[in-house]
Amino acid sequence: MSNQPYTEPVVSEPAWADDDGMFDDQPTNAHPPEALVTLRFLRDAIRRHLRIWVVVALVGFLGGLASTFVIAAPDLSSTRLLITHRDGEDPAKAMATDATLATTHTVAQRVIDLLKLQISQDDLLKEYTVVPKTDRILEITAAGKTSDDATKLATVIAQVFLIYRKEQIALQDAPLQRDLTTAQNNLAVAEQAVRATGDDPTASELKHPNSPEGVRLGAARDQVVYVRQQLLDSSVEALRMNSSRMLDVAAPVPVSAKRTLAINAGTGLIAGLFIGLAFVIVRALISDRLWKRQDIALVLGSRIRLSSPRPSRWQMLPRPRYLRASQRRQPEVRLMTQHLDQRIFWGEHPTPAMTVVSVDDVNTCSLVVASLAMALAEDGRHVLVADLTESGRLATMLGVTTPGTHESRFSQPGQRVDVHRPDQTGGPGQGCYLHLSDNNRPATSGDIALDSAWEVADVVLSLSTLKPELGADHLATWASHAAVVVTAGQSTTTKIQATGEMLRLAGLDIDTAVVLRPDRTDEGIGISETEAGRPLTVDVEMFRR
Repeated sequence: MSNQPYTEPVVSEPAWADDDGMFDDQPTNAHPPEALVTLRFLRDAIRRHLRIWVVVALVGFLGGLASTFVIAAPDLSSTRLLITHRDGEDPAKAMATDATLATTHTVAQRVIDLLKLQISQDDLLKEYTVVPKTDRILEITAAGKTSDDATKLATVIAQVFLIYRKEQIALQDAPLQRDLTTAQNNLAVAEQAVRATGDDPTASELKHPNSPEGVRLGAARDQVVYVRQQLLDSSVEALRMNSSRMLDVAAPVPVSAKRTLAINAGTGLIAGLFIGLAFVIVRALISDRLWKRQDIALVLGSRIRLSSPRPSRWQMLPRPRYLRASQRRQPEVRLMTQHLDQRIFWGEHPTPAMTVVSVDDVNTCSLVVASLAMALAEDGRHVLVADLTESGRLATMLGVTTPGTHESRFSQPGQRVDVHRPDQTGGPGQGCYLHLSDNNRPATSGDIALDSAWEVADVVLSLSTLKPELGADHLATWASHAAVVVTAGQSTTTKIQATGEMLRLAGLDIDTAVVLRPDRTDEGIGISETEAGRPLTVDVEMFRR
């Protein structure tokens, strides 16, 4: 362990940007606006949460596979019809009309009545499809619980459709029949008018063909002939159209199990990828958690001096009750231990002290502080450790489970570690760092055991978590310097900013800030604006109020 004296870094004084007027707002180029969403932002969010995306896609893939076995696909049967249309009709439009005709509620109701089904028309329409295969081939596919049910349903639908189509074709002659009746009535009136003039309308030639009555008779005869010809043509076309028939007897549709499995799995995978991507992007857009070192430094108001991977959760499990040597040997723990050791200011008075403030990961910080205490004790230092957290994890790792000041279970001749665990029911624990007597020695803090341990300690380490309702004033009785530990992506902007403000209001200097599990897309170094030499931005509205 390094025991060299700690030297305060040289920090440039903040410059007030006030060229045009007092306290003018000056924009900074430190980072893009917070509301700016760029392609890089989305790319980083996807890379950051790539595991979530992959997991959701995998769940969708497995769900698609499972649906093949959990949700049994209905049996299908199909039949094909040969359809004949009128001459001159557009085949594509005519087939589309026939397909629509086969899916009408009238056809569905007739099928329901014939098969005595206990379902509605709309439900039956969902059980079959009508698809034009060519300009004259229409395919009807029906689904059923069994192959026989599906085959019977497809057959009845095809028969009902052909009958209903013939009825519609027959109805097309009704207007011509009405026209023929009207023309015949007009012819009878014209013949009666000719007879009134003394002429014979049945003769091959009229005596007065150019008379008004004769002209009217000729026009009436022509109209009757024309309508009869139209009716004859329509009847011929109807006979031709009524030649439509079933080409194939309805039969089950062979379904490939492998193909169905592949389709369901692919559908589930695509759905999972889409849902996972949407979840990742929406989460990144609405989240106010900080991932970048630069953002954390700006909000905390302190430089990020170390970024360390967090010890693997698998290495932490099963979680031992006491500190183990294997835990201290983990590279991440050794790195943080060495860093915190270098930030201890070694001097005679007052007793060197440092408080570690955990923002969101008490377990890792407990492991690091316990490892630092053991390392200092092995170097011959008498160490006093204070666990100011509610969980008491740090004290438990060193073998202390009851409130008060006790000797650690790891203490031995030449290696002394005392552990103080305050009683949480009595409010925040108070230390001795600022309680100085006239001779510059620590005065009593009300806890005789704590005062005695502090008196003989070479260094005091404390671990704490802060709450806005309690503040950080009690930490000033434990140390004048603090080390803040933040996990990237775990804490919100408000929480990190509140931690920094509480420490500064209590009179503590944030000597170092450590980021656990740094984001792999982070390329910043994490320094505050004042340390970077940029002008200090002033909130003009604050001074106006």
